[in-house]
Amino acid sequence: MKAVSKDRQRTVHVISLSEPSSSVNKESKLPNDLPTLLLNLHNILLKKSQDNDEIDSNICQYIGSIRSKILELTNLIQPTEIFDILQATLKTYINELLSIKTCPNIISSNSFQTIFHSLISIEIQLDLSSIFENNPLYARTVFYRSFDLLSLPLINDFLNDKYPNELFSHLIFIFCTIINYIYSTSGNIVFKKNDLQNLVSNMRLLIEYVDKNKQNSNETYIPIINSILIVFWTLADKTILVPTIIETKCPNYVLKWISMQDLSLDIQRICMHILYNIARHDQGAETLNNANGINILKEFQQRVLQPNKDNNIELYRELRLFYCMTLSLLTEPKENQEDLNNLRQILDQLMQLIIGGGQSIDNRYEGFHVSEPIVVLTKLCVHDKILKYVLNESSIKNMKAKSRIDFFCELLIKFRGALVNDNDLDQLSLTALFNILWSISFHDEYSEELKSNSKFLITVKSLANDHEETLGDQYVSKHMSSILKAANGILWNLDENNPARTVRTTAIPEIKKAFQSDINITNQTRVMVSYSHADKEFCHQLVQALQKDIRLHIWVDFVYCFTEDLWEEIGEAIEQSNVILFLMSKDYQDSKSCRQEVMYAKDSLKKRFIPIYIKKDFVATSWLGVRIVGPQYIRFGKKSFDDTIKELIKLIVEDKNQQESDKNKITKPSTTSPSIIENKPIDNTNNQTKSTEDNHIKSNRKSSKKPVEQWTKEDIVQWFDDNYIHQELIDLYDFRHGIDLLLYGQCLQPDWQIEYNAISERYEQKYNTKLYRDQFVRFVSAIHRLQPSNRKLCIIS
Repeated sequence: MKAVSKDRQRTVHVISLSEPSSSVNKESKLPNDLPTLLLNLHNILLKKSQDNDEIDSNICQYIGSIRSKILELTNLIQPTEIFDILQATLKTYINELLSIKTCPNIISSNSFQTIFHSLISIEIQLDLSSIFENNPLYARTVFYRSFDLLSLPLINDFLNDKYPNELFSHLIFIFCTIINYIYSTSGNIVFKKNDLQNLVSNMRLLIEYVDKNKQNSNETYIPIINSILIVFWTLADKTILVPTIIETKCPNYVLKWISMQDLSLDIQRICMHILYNIARHDQGAETLNNANGINILKEFQQRVLQPNKDNNIELYRELRLFYCMTLSLLTEPKENQEDLNNLRQILDQLMQLIIGGGQSIDNRYEGFHVSEPIVVLTKLCVHDKILKYVLNESSIKNMKAKSRIDFFCELLIKFRGALVNDNDLDQLSLTALFNILWSISFHDEYSEELKSNSKFLITVKSLANDHEETLGDQYVSKHMSSILKAANGILWNLDENNPARTVRTTAIPEIKKAFQSDINITNQTRVMVSYSHADKEFCHQLVQALQKDIRLHIWVDFVYCFTEDLWEEIGEAIEQSNVILFLMSKDYQDSKSCRQEVMYAKDSLKKRFIPIYIKKDFVATSWLGVRIVGPQYIRFGKKSFDDTIKELIKLIVEDKNQQESDKNKITKPSTTSPSIIENKPIDNTNNQTKSTEDNHIKSNRKSSKKPVEQWTKEDIVQWFDDNYIHQELIDLYDFRHGIDLLLYGQCLQPDWQIEYNAISERYEQKYNTKLYRDQFVRFVSAIHRLQPSNRKLCIIS
């Protein structure tokens, strides 16, 4: 959010620093007599001494002549020419006149300082806001020229508290004037990522000045502090500049200030805006998290917001909103009802901001551009429970569309033309909307409404096919995919007649070539690697290790795809593979592209896959967790990388051999004697014997009823046997009483997969073999049925 009036619009143009206007490197030429007057006055002052430090008639005459020449500038036609002369004169005034140390009484006198006041009187007559808004190239010129003024030695001395005391109030006025130039111009420039790189030292000096004087009892410091902070607020609103702002140490200072109990609430309000703008960038969020930002924000909430939770004045409503939005950008909400309950209010506010902004002419509502709440919502809506709350339950008002889904579709259509103009916020809105609608399209209960909206589908298809329309130098967060990828993802999820959804018997040439190398490919296992691009470094390392084994043929997009948007090629690779490796991490679980790959491999094609945890502390939940139950997994981080690779290769090869062995055991149907066909393995003597023995044992048991709480060791062993749980688990756990089982079942309830990770280590250490997930799932399921809420009486037979 930028630090301007919520009703103000802006015109933006991309300006390349490689093509600066002539004013950047060449100052406007002053009228011949004005520079001469300034130079002459400079020379006169140099001859003065502290013993003769009075304004004489000669100096008065020069001051009057300079003021007259300044006032004559109004006769010029071009406002930009007038302002060029004003800034050039201001530079001379600061550098050549105020910097003279031999006559402090003269330069601190009101008569002398009327030169500066004359400059301001002319500036006031210029409509600078309109000039900068209608001429972004000129705004860029003034922006950098103003930073040049901040670099003057006297201004640097002022910021370092080395100025003459008699000039203090005058320098404050001059400094705030320069800062206002920076603020007024920055809102009309579309910056590129390195545009502030040469200004880091200047900006750091400004931040340090605020830190030194933030609690100064002298009220004259208040406008300086506020002016500096508002500049940082405005610049941080340009998300692409956040990495440079991080270099100024601004995030660390702002977190420090917001944690201070005795700091002005007005200053902390501006700090909250700065933190929010910084958190909108992935690097900014990481910096704030590394600086303990989440805990500092929560302490602020407890200290300031919680005691005023019922105070509905605008200040506290604003602080509550920005606190929630910033925290949402910094945290990863869990998939549980408690977190959803905590988020309900912010989700309602976000939806209302989106509706208000989306239905307005200028796409703004309550000071926000619609892109801002949409981007926050996009991150939150990767979680299914949050998405469904937003679409089904969120509290909103004054929405004109017939449903929330219809509203998002209409808003996407509204921003359809964003790629052909230079408005970075409109482009960001379009990207975020595509990502939200992609998340929505994964759910069957919403797909029909999306498919019935013909205008929406036409818009998505047109952008999916338009490869020429790309974003300019605009920052897009890592939790969002490109428009092209999201558009194709939506079509894939919705269009049942999409040719790409039909499993083809003939692969496209590139995939055929990938899986038909010049060595004996038929004897190789075709392995496709599915990963999040946030984990590409690990993926490269993994692929290089797997490629050393000649039994494996590896397909990965960075080898066989030349763009990240070729979903059809990825789909073909999944179809042609013998096994797919899911490189699972938090980024993988949050990625809609990865979700699409998993669903196609497992849900649609029933492909063999191996879940691979690339970090030892990650546990899959939500849509990913429910899809990986069963198969044995691999986890990196507990053993050396090389040892884990060996385990992975062994699992890939052994599983393939087992599959081929199982296929050979299956009876082929007879076409001549269908009456004797049996749907069972040919070589199943052992299975039949075991089944017969099990039935015999069960049939000979005497049925008896006993509450679980009264079970003995013998009853527990019988329960393990009745549920076909491996004998090794009985020995490993060594439960003695039924209550032990019930209490252990409660420990499994929060997340049984965490316990599986722990028990599988014990299992492998004791038996020197893997505990397969499906074996443990059988145990978890059985113990779940023992819980009081899931049974009336458990029978021991």
